[in-house]
Amino acid sequence: MGKRFSTLETTRILFEHPGVMFSLIQHMDRAGERFVRESDLTHAVVEYTDSMKARERLRLIRAFSSDNLFQSTLVVDIDNVEGEKRLVFQEPLIGLLRACNASLYQELTDARLRTRLVGLWDSQARLLVSSFHRADPDFVELIDDLNEQVSQLIGLLRQNIDRMQRISSDLAAVSAKASRSPEQFAQFRQTLLQQIVHLYERHLKPTLAFLNPDTCLEDGDNLLATLESIKSLLDRNGWEAAANQLFRAALSLNAMHRPIEVVAREVDNFLRKTRQGMLQYNAMAHHFERLQALHRETQTQDLRKTRLSAQDFIQDSGFMSGLKGHSRPKPYAFGESVSYFQVLFSEIELRLSDLQRAAQAPELPQLSASSTPALTDIRRIEKLFQWIDTLELRSSSDLVRELHGRLEGFIEGYSFADLLGALNRLSNGSINGRRVVTVNRFRTLSHENGQKFVYRRRQLEAAQEPSHQLNGALSGE
Repeated sequence: MGKRFSTLETTRILFEHPGVMFSLIQHMDRAGERFVRESDLTHAVVEYTDSMKARERLRLIRAFSSDNLFQSTLVVDIDNVEGEKRLVFQEPLIGLLRACNASLYQELTDARLRTRLVGLWDSQARLLVSSFHRADPDFVELIDDLNEQVSQLIGLLRQNIDRMQRISSDLAAVSAKASRSPEQFAQFRQTLLQQIVHLYERHLKPTLAFLNPDTCLEDGDNLLATLESIKSLLDRNGWEAAANQLFRAALSLNAMHRPIEVVAREVDNFLRKTRQGMLQYNAMAHHFERLQALHRETQTQDLRKTRLSAQDFIQDSGFMSGLKGHSRPKPYAFGESVSYFQVLFSEIELRLSDLQRAAQAPELPQLSASSTPALTDIRRIEKLFQWIDTLELRSSSDLVRELHGRLEGFIEGYSFADLLGALNRLSNGSINGRRVVTVNRFRTLSHENGQKFVYRRRQLEAAQEPSHQLNGALSGE
């Protein structure tokens, strides 16, 4: 009989060399089994220790032997079927190994979630007939079982959330792989759609429905309603600490709905885009093959076929019918306009002159408890008017929009109402031989905070008797 290790020593060796168990768990998941064949275990250990020294290899072979794993209670049962040993490992050990490797997480399905919910329903039914007494061992055991169920459920969901949040990077990697190998795209698209549809329909949607507080079930309450009912039972019978703990668990479960919903939306969008891309690809491939066939007809020795006879192709393809009659894009009118560029350069020069005087820009007074709002508004308008009086302006058909663009984000505390008040003062006089005229047209401006303002447009027109000048020159259009 070879040397055996204690449970602690064997567990330490398993986690020092997790690659052996990781490969075995992956094999279990692919085969849909809950046991490990001894032959698979031996093969995995031999392959893992192939490059090790003899002493270390012998140590691992002894530690991973079926006898040592059984004696250290890491294997709970060894079954012999047709001369082949099957090892059943401790479920907590398998769960801990899964927690160490995100790729080993088991996606939640409707059946697994249903099993968890049925367990909570059973606990709720047992609580209804319980004594709620500390001296009752059945009740104490029931509370412990309830806490264990909720803790396991939270842990299971958190593991899956971590796994689901990596899906977006997986989808990006898969898309990149497809773009690098277009010759295998036909086979790839079928596999991709099957994987994504399986993930979305079998795992994401059931988890979302399980955590949704508005889900209605035929044979009982949903998860959050069940937890709320159990909490009310504990509250009514004086178990406030247990009720508060269950309430916090319900909050954690309710908060998990949002990240899973985000992941589900990403997968759904990717799936929709992928389907749309497939349709576009199929359409282009179909018509390209038809054009290739027409082109091959022109490559024969028949000199009568030197051009594509695509009349049937055009009639069958609805998007090509009447293509010559469609309007073409026209160049912008200002493409070669001298006046447009003059106005553009003039605006740039004015903005630069404002920036050069940024240190002199005023700060409009703010409302305070010591002053009335009306008096403060007058002071704000007066200060803004003094600043506008020093600006260099160009002639414009919409003076309000021009000044708003130069004041917004430049004057501290500026608001659109201040500009309208200052312009009302400008309207009473002329500006360098021009006067401000309000036309009967409405325009809309958006402030930086998202608000929209409707105003009457103002423009500059020639004045008969100039009585007031702004510093700076105004040139006619």
